[in-house]
Amino acid sequence: MKLNKDLGMVLLAIWLILTGLLPLLNISFPARDVILAILAIAAGVLILLQGKRIRNLPSNLGVLLLSIWLILTGLLSLLAISFPASGTILALLAIAAGILILLGR
Repeated sequence: MKLNKDLGMVLLAIWLILTGLLPLLNISFPARDVILAILAIAAGVLILLQGKRIRNLPSNLGVLLLSIWLILTGLLSLLAISFPASGTILALLAIAAGILILLGR
């Protein structure tokens, strides 16, 4: 079975849409947080595994950081783990990933 080359990005898009829409529309359902966490982890892992985008690391560092952020965000939420400064670390990782992606790196 051949996976779509952009499946990680499709899952990322779905996760982003749901993450934005659900609170905006005040929609809640059982296991919502679990589903969003699993989507984030799956998107991050698939982006890493489908890594033609990140094999040339210096030019794709933003995508690598995005993948790591997705995986960490999902795992921390799914496993209900927290540690000092975890929010700050995730925020800085997100900012770095966003800036590098915008700069085309």
